[in-house]
Amino acid sequence: MKQAYWDLDLIRLSAENTAVHINNEFILIDNIDNTPEPTNAALEFVNHPAKLSFSVAIFCLAGQMRFQINLRDIELRPNDILLVMEGAIGEYRGMSDDTRIAVIAFASEYFQTTLLLDATMPLQRLLHASPVCHLTPDAIDESMTIYRLMKAKIAETDNPFRKRAVLGYTQALTCNIYKYLLSSESYSKPIEKSSRQQELYTQFIEEVQKSYMQERSISYYADKLCVTPKYLSQVVHKVSGRFAGDWITDFIILEAKALLKSRKYTIQQIADKLNFANQSFFGKYFKEKVGCSPSKYQNE
Repeated sequence: MKQAYWDLDLIRLSAENTAVHINNEFILIDNIDNTPEPTNAALEFVNHPAKLSFSVAIFCLAGQMRFQINLRDIELRPNDILLVMEGAIGEYRGMSDDTRIAVIAFASEYFQTTLLLDATMPLQRLLHASPVCHLTPDAIDESMTIYRLMKAKIAETDNPFRKRAVLGYTQALTCNIYKYLLSSESYSKPIEKSSRQQELYTQFIEEVQKSYMQERSISYYADKLCVTPKYLSQVVHKVSGRFAGDWITDFIILEAKALLKSRKYTIQQIADKLNFANQSFFGKYFKEKVGCSPSKYQNE
C-alpha cells in the first residue's frame, strides 16, 4: 500500500524519507519526479480517522486519491487541490498506482501572517462548501513552478535567508490559489444559489465543528442559530438527508475514534475531553453507536 500522511503530526511527517522542511514546521513531500515509495516502517499508515495537528494542501497531478474529511467523502483527480485546516478529522481511503502528488503541510500559527487562510469570511465559506478546487492546467503548472522553487530553497540549509525566501514563495503561491478559488465556477455557483435553508444547515455544521466536544444537545445549536430544535432538525434533514442529532453524534464518534487510535490518552481522559460524565457513560455511548467497546476499537 502506498504511504499516506494523514496519521502523522508534523515532527513525524518531517522524518518521511522524501520530505524537506524548515524546523519541522513547514514541510514539502512529493513523488512528482518518480521518487521511490517511502520505506520507513515507523511511518506505516493506519487506515483510521486522525485529527490533523497541522494544515495541509495537496496538489494532485495524476491519478486519483480518496479521503473522508469531517464526514465528507473526497476524491482528488488530476489538477485538483485539496485544502484542509488544522483540527479537521481525516481518513485516507486509497489511491491509484499512477498517483502523483505534491503536499505542503504547515503549522497554522507559524505561517499565519503569510498564508492568511482565515482572512475573509467568503473564503472560509468557500472552503467549508468544498475543500477541493479544480485548477486549470496553467494554474497547476504555475503552482508547481513555485513549489519547486520552494523545495530548492529549503534544501539550502546553509542559507541564512532561506526561511524569508520561502515565506515569499509561500505568499506568492497563496495569493495565486486565492485567485483560483475565488474565480472558480465550482466555488461561486453554490454560494450564488444558496437558500436560507442551505445557509442554516451550513451554519449548523460550522457550529457543531466548533462545539461538539462540549455540547451534544440539539437545543444548544438551535439556540445559537435562533431557531427551534424541531425546525433545525427538519431543515438539516431536508438539506442533507440526515437529522441534526445524527450529525452531532457522528462528529463525536469520529473524534473519539481518532483519540483512541492516537493512543495518547486513556479512555477516562477521552471521556473527559468529550465532556461525558464518566468513563462508563462514554463506554456505553460509544458501544451503542459503534458496536464495540472503546478498548476493543482501540486494540483492533
